[in-house]
Amino acid sequence: MVRKEEIRLVATDLDGTLLRDDKTISVADYNSLVGLGKFGIVRVAATGRSLHKVYEVLSVDTPFDFIVFSTGAGIFDWKKQQLLFAEQFDGQRSFQLCSFLYQLGINFLIFKPIPHNNLFFYHRGISFCPEFENYLVRHVGDFEQLNVLDYSDIAGQFLIFIPNNNSIFSDIRERLIREFDNIKIIRTTSPVDNRFIWLEIFPESVSKGHGISWLCDFLGIDRKHTVAVGNDFNDIDMLDIVENPYVLGNSPDELKEIYRSVGSSNNTNGFTDVVRRFFSLNDKPE
Repeated sequence: MVRKEEIRLVATDLDGTLLRDDKTISVADYNSLVGLGKFGIVRVAATGRSLHKVYEVLSVDTPFDFIVFSTGAGIFDWKKQQLLFAEQFDGQRSFQLCSFLYQLGINFLIFKPIPHNNLFFYHRGISFCPEFENYLVRHVGDFEQLNVLDYSDIAGQFLIFIPNNNSIFSDIRERLIREFDNIKIIRTTSPVDNRFIWLEIFPESVSKGHGISWLCDFLGIDRKHTVAVGNDFNDIDMLDIVENPYVLGNSPDELKEIYRSVGSSNNTNGFTDVVRRFFSLNDKPE
Protein backbone atom coordinates (compact mmCIF):
# COMPACT_ATOMS: atom_id res chain seq x y z
CA MET A 1 0.00 0.00 0.00
CA VAL A 2 1.32 3.42 -0.97
CA ARG A 3 1.22 5.91 1.86
CA LYS A 4 -0.55 9.19 1.21
CA GLU A 5 2.54 11.23 2.09
CA GLU A 6 4.39 9.55 -0.78
CA ILE A 7 1.99 10.77 -3.48
CA ARG A 8 2.49 14.19 -5.02
CA LEU A 9 0.89 13.90 -8.48
CA VAL A 10 -2.10 11.99 -9.86
CA ALA A 11 -2.72 11.92 -13.62
CA THR A 12 -5.81 10.57 -15.33
CA ASP A 13 -6.92 10.05 -18.88
CA LEU A 14 -10.28 11.63 -19.72
CA ASP A 15 -12.33 9.67 -22.30
CA GLY A 16 -13.05 6.17 -21.08
CA THR A 17 -11.35 6.82 -17.73
CA LEU A 18 -12.50 9.87 -15.80
CA LEU A 19 -15.33 10.73 -18.18
CA ARG A 20 -18.33 8.47 -18.27
CA ASP A 21 -19.72 7.41 -21.62
CA ASP A 22 -21.97 10.48 -21.61
CA LYS A 23 -18.81 12.64 -21.25
CA THR A 24 -19.61 13.78 -17.71
CA ILE A 25 -17.69 13.26 -14.47
CA SER A 26 -19.49 11.38 -11.71
CA VAL A 27 -20.07 13.11 -8.37
CA ALA A 28 -17.79 10.60 -6.65
CA ASP A 29 -14.93 11.13 -9.10
CA TYR A 30 -15.34 14.91 -8.99
CA ASN A 31 -15.20 14.82 -5.19
CA SER A 32 -12.07 12.67 -5.39
CA LEU A 33 -10.38 15.37 -7.47
CA VAL A 34 -11.41 17.99 -4.91
CA GLY A 35 -10.13 15.81 -2.08
CA LEU A 36 -6.75 15.32 -3.73
CA GLY A 37 -6.44 19.08 -4.09
CA LYS A 38 -7.05 19.55 -0.37
CA PHE A 39 -3.98 17.45 0.31
CA GLY A 40 -1.89 19.48 -2.11
CA ILE A 41 -1.64 16.72 -4.69
CA VAL A 42 -1.12 17.92 -8.25
CA ARG A 43 -4.03 16.80 -10.46
CA VAL A 44 -3.34 16.30 -14.14
CA ALA A 45 -5.70 15.41 -16.99
CA ALA A 46 -3.74 13.68 -19.76
CA THR A 47 -5.82 13.39 -22.92
CA GLY A 48 -5.71 12.93 -26.64
CA ARG A 49 -8.18 15.80 -26.98
CA SER A 50 -7.03 19.12 -28.34
CA LEU A 51 -7.26 22.03 -25.92
CA HIS A 52 -10.38 23.21 -27.73
CA LYS A 53 -12.05 19.85 -27.17
CA VAL A 54 -10.97 19.77 -23.52
CA TYR A 55 -13.21 22.78 -22.98
CA GLU A 56 -16.12 20.75 -24.35
CA VAL A 57 -15.96 18.40 -21.34
CA LEU A 58 -14.25 20.44 -18.60
CA SER A 59 -15.23 23.84 -17.23
CA VAL A 60 -12.55 26.28 -16.09
CA ASP A 61 -13.41 25.48 -12.46
CA THR A 62 -13.09 21.70 -12.85
CA PRO A 63 -10.52 20.80 -10.17
CA PHE A 64 -7.41 20.17 -12.25
CA ASP A 65 -4.04 21.87 -12.00
CA PHE A 66 -2.61 21.00 -15.42
CA ILE A 67 -3.81 19.56 -18.72
CA VAL A 68 -1.54 17.44 -20.90
CA PHE A 69 -3.47 17.68 -24.18
CA SER A 70 -3.18 16.34 -27.72
CA THR A 71 -1.46 13.24 -26.32
CA GLY A 72 1.32 15.36 -24.84
CA ALA A 73 1.92 17.76 -27.73
CA GLY A 74 0.86 20.59 -25.41
CA ILE A 75 0.86 21.30 -21.67
CA PHE A 76 -1.52 23.83 -20.17
CA ASP A 77 -1.70 25.43 -16.72
CA TRP A 78 -5.41 24.98 -16.00
CA LYS A 79 -5.54 27.42 -13.07
CA LYS A 80 -3.71 30.21 -14.87
CA GLN A 81 -5.22 29.30 -18.26
CA GLN A 82 -1.75 29.54 -19.77
CA LEU A 83 0.08 27.45 -22.39
CA LEU A 84 3.35 26.14 -20.99
CA PHE A 85 4.72 23.88 -23.72
CA ALA A 86 4.09 22.76 -27.32
CA GLU A 87 5.87 20.28 -29.60
CA GLN A 88 5.00 20.14 -33.32
CA PHE A 89 6.23 19.18 -36.80
CA ASP A 90 8.10 21.79 -38.80
CA GLY A 91 7.02 22.57 -42.36
CA GLN A 92 9.53 20.29 -44.05
CA ARG A 93 8.56 17.19 -42.05
CA SER A 94 4.87 18.02 -42.52
CA PHE A 95 5.33 18.04 -46.28
CA GLN A 96 7.26 14.75 -46.21
CA LEU A 97 4.60 13.01 -44.15
CA CYS A 98 1.79 14.36 -46.31
CA SER A 99 3.46 13.06 -49.45
CA PHE A 100 4.13 9.63 -47.96
CA LEU A 101 0.60 9.13 -46.63
CA TYR A 102 -0.82 10.29 -49.95
CA GLN A 103 1.22 7.62 -51.73
CA LEU A 104 -0.12 4.96 -49.36
CA GLY A 105 -3.64 5.89 -50.49
CA ILE A 106 -5.08 6.06 -46.97
CA ASN A 107 -7.53 8.41 -45.27
CA PHE A 108 -5.79 10.93 -43.04
CA LEU A 109 -6.03 14.31 -41.35
CA ILE A 110 -3.37 16.90 -40.60
CA PHE A 111 -4.04 19.24 -37.69
CA LYS A 112 -3.13 22.90 -37.61
CA PRO A 113 -0.58 24.27 -35.12
CA ILE A 114 -1.28 24.43 -31.37
CA PRO A 115 -3.33 25.97 -29.84
CA HIS A 116 -5.65 25.86 -32.87
CA ASN A 117 -5.17 22.16 -33.50
CA ASN A 118 -8.89 21.49 -33.30
CA LEU A 119 -8.84 22.66 -36.94
CA PHE A 120 -7.53 20.37 -39.64
CA PHE A 121 -7.12 19.47 -43.30
CA TYR A 122 -8.44 16.18 -44.67
CA HIS A 123 -7.48 13.82 -47.48
CA ARG A 124 -9.67 10.95 -48.70
CA GLY A 125 -7.77 7.82 -49.57
CA ILE A 126 -8.53 5.11 -52.07
CA SER A 127 -10.87 3.05 -49.87
CA PHE A 128 -14.10 4.31 -48.30
CA CYS A 129 -13.83 4.49 -44.50
CA PRO A 130 -17.07 5.12 -42.55
CA GLU A 131 -15.13 6.16 -39.44
CA PHE A 132 -13.28 8.82 -41.44
CA GLU A 133 -16.50 10.11 -43.01
CA ASN A 134 -18.30 10.17 -39.66
CA TYR A 135 -15.42 12.15 -38.16
CA LEU A 136 -15.89 14.80 -40.83
CA VAL A 137 -19.63 14.91 -40.16
CA ARG A 138 -18.99 15.47 -36.45
CA HIS A 139 -16.56 18.31 -37.15
CA VAL A 140 -18.32 20.34 -39.82
CA GLY A 141 -16.81 23.82 -39.93
CA ASP A 142 -13.46 22.71 -38.51
CA PHE A 143 -11.76 21.46 -41.68
CA GLU A 144 -10.82 22.11 -45.28
CA GLN A 145 -9.56 19.85 -48.03
CA LEU A 146 -5.83 19.25 -48.09
CA ASN A 147 -3.66 20.20 -51.05
CA VAL A 148 -1.12 17.44 -50.44
CA LEU A 149 1.53 18.75 -52.81
CA ASP A 150 1.43 22.27 -51.41
CA TYR A 151 1.34 21.76 -47.62
CA SER A 152 4.46 22.98 -45.85
CA ASP A 153 3.17 24.56 -42.65
CA ILE A 154 3.76 23.61 -39.02
CA ALA A 155 1.51 20.72 -38.03
CA GLY A 156 0.25 19.63 -34.65
CA GLN A 157 -0.23 15.96 -35.59
CA PHE A 158 -1.42 13.51 -38.23
CA LEU A 159 -4.34 11.13 -37.78
CA ILE A 160 -4.96 7.97 -39.82
CA PHE A 161 -8.15 5.89 -39.69
CA ILE A 162 -7.84 2.13 -40.14
CA PRO A 163 -9.84 -1.00 -39.22
CA ASN A 164 -9.20 -2.42 -35.75
CA ASN A 165 -6.84 -5.05 -37.10
CA ASN A 166 -3.40 -5.68 -35.58
CA SER A 167 -1.93 -6.77 -38.91
CA ILE A 168 -2.99 -3.59 -40.72
CA PHE A 169 -1.80 -1.42 -37.84
CA SER A 170 1.60 -3.18 -37.70
CA ASP A 171 2.11 -2.90 -41.45
CA ILE A 172 1.46 0.85 -41.57
CA ARG A 173 3.50 1.43 -38.43
CA GLU A 174 6.48 -0.46 -39.84
CA ARG A 175 6.32 1.45 -43.13
CA LEU A 176 6.33 4.76 -41.29
CA ILE A 177 9.22 3.75 -39.06
CA ARG A 178 11.30 2.63 -42.05
CA GLU A 179 10.68 5.91 -43.85
CA PHE A 180 10.95 8.42 -40.99
CA ASP A 181 13.04 8.85 -37.90
CA ASN A 182 12.07 11.06 -34.97
CA ILE A 183 8.35 10.33 -35.11
CA LYS A 184 6.02 8.90 -32.48
CA ILE A 185 3.20 6.56 -33.50
CA ILE A 186 0.36 6.10 -31.04
CA ARG A 187 -2.50 3.63 -31.31
CA THR A 188 -5.92 4.55 -29.94
CA THR A 189 -9.10 2.54 -30.15
CA SER A 190 -11.73 4.83 -31.65
CA PRO A 191 -13.83 6.30 -28.81
CA VAL A 192 -16.80 6.30 -31.20
CA ASP A 193 -16.61 2.92 -32.95
CA ASN A 194 -14.27 0.25 -31.59
CA ARG A 195 -14.15 -1.43 -35.01
CA PHE A 196 -11.55 1.20 -35.95
CA ILE A 197 -8.12 2.34 -34.80
CA TRP A 198 -6.92 5.94 -34.78
CA LEU A 199 -3.21 5.91 -35.65
CA GLU A 200 -1.73 9.21 -34.51
CA ILE A 201 1.65 10.55 -35.63
CA PHE A 202 3.55 13.08 -33.52
CA PRO A 203 7.14 14.28 -33.13
CA GLU A 204 9.17 11.58 -31.37
CA SER A 205 9.19 13.25 -27.96
CA VAL A 206 5.40 13.62 -27.82
CA SER A 207 3.45 11.31 -25.53
CA LYS A 208 1.35 11.54 -22.42
CA GLY A 209 4.31 10.06 -20.57
CA HIS A 210 6.64 12.79 -21.81
CA GLY A 211 4.07 15.38 -20.74
CA ILE A 212 3.91 13.91 -17.23
CA SER A 213 7.71 13.72 -17.10
CA TRP A 214 7.98 17.37 -18.22
CA LEU A 215 5.58 18.42 -15.48
CA CYS A 216 7.45 16.43 -12.85
CA ASP A 217 10.67 18.22 -13.80
CA PHE A 218 8.89 21.57 -13.96
CA LEU A 219 7.37 21.08 -10.50
CA GLY A 220 10.31 19.28 -8.88
CA ILE A 221 8.38 16.04 -8.31
CA ASP A 222 10.18 12.70 -8.27
CA ARG A 223 8.36 10.22 -10.51
CA LYS A 224 8.33 7.67 -7.71
CA HIS A 225 5.67 9.88 -6.11
CA THR A 226 3.25 9.65 -9.04
CA VAL A 227 0.06 7.77 -9.95
CA ALA A 228 -1.65 7.46 -13.34
CA VAL A 229 -5.02 6.05 -14.37
CA GLY A 230 -5.86 5.05 -17.94
CA ASN A 231 -7.92 2.67 -20.04
CA ASP A 232 -6.45 2.34 -23.54
CA PHE A 233 -3.30 1.86 -25.61
CA ASN A 234 -2.62 5.58 -25.92
CA ASP A 235 -2.14 5.66 -22.14
CA ILE A 236 0.79 3.22 -22.18
CA ASP A 237 3.52 5.88 -22.20
CA MET A 238 1.88 7.60 -19.25
CA LEU A 239 1.41 4.35 -17.34
CA ASP A 240 5.03 3.38 -17.93
CA ILE A 241 6.46 6.68 -16.69
CA VAL A 242 4.76 6.70 -13.26
CA GLU A 243 5.49 4.60 -10.19
CA ASN A 244 1.88 3.56 -9.65
CA PRO A 245 0.01 2.77 -12.91
CA TYR A 246 -3.62 1.59 -12.94
CA VAL A 247 -6.14 0.69 -15.62
CA LEU A 248 -9.91 0.39 -15.27
CA GLY A 249 -12.29 -2.51 -15.73
CA ASN A 250 -13.24 -1.31 -19.20
CA SER A 251 -9.64 -1.54 -20.44
CA PRO A 252 -8.50 -4.13 -23.01
CA ASP A 253 -7.42 -7.42 -21.45
CA GLU A 254 -3.93 -6.89 -22.91
CA LEU A 255 -3.45 -3.88 -20.63
CA LYS A 256 -4.91 -5.60 -17.57
CA GLU A 257 -2.24 -8.26 -17.93
CA ILE A 258 0.49 -5.62 -17.74
CA TYR A 259 -0.79 -3.06 -15.22
CA ARG A 260 -2.63 -3.13 -11.93
CA SER A 261 -6.35 -2.95 -12.58
CA VAL A 262 -9.61 -2.32 -10.77
CA GLY A 263 -12.95 -3.89 -11.54
CA SER A 264 -14.75 -0.57 -11.72
CA SER A 265 -15.16 1.15 -15.08
CA ASN A 266 -15.36 4.76 -16.17
CA ASN A 267 -19.13 4.50 -15.65
CA THR A 268 -18.85 3.17 -12.09
CA ASN A 269 -16.41 5.57 -10.40
CA GLY A 270 -13.27 3.72 -11.50
CA PHE A 271 -11.04 6.75 -10.86
CA THR A 272 -12.27 6.94 -7.27
CA ASP A 273 -11.70 3.22 -6.85
CA VAL A 274 -8.05 3.73 -7.80
CA VAL A 275 -7.62 6.74 -5.52
CA ARG A 276 -9.01 4.81 -2.55
CA ARG A 277 -6.45 2.06 -3.06
CA PHE A 278 -3.61 4.33 -2.04
CA PHE A 279 -5.19 7.30 -0.32
CA SER A 280 -8.01 7.85 2.16
CA LEU A 281 -9.79 11.09 1.35
CA ASN A 282 -11.66 10.81 4.63
CA ASP A 283 -8.45 11.78 6.41
CA LYS A 284 -7.95 15.40 7.32
CA PRO A 285 -5.04 17.33 5.82
CA GLU A 286 -2.08 17.51 8.21
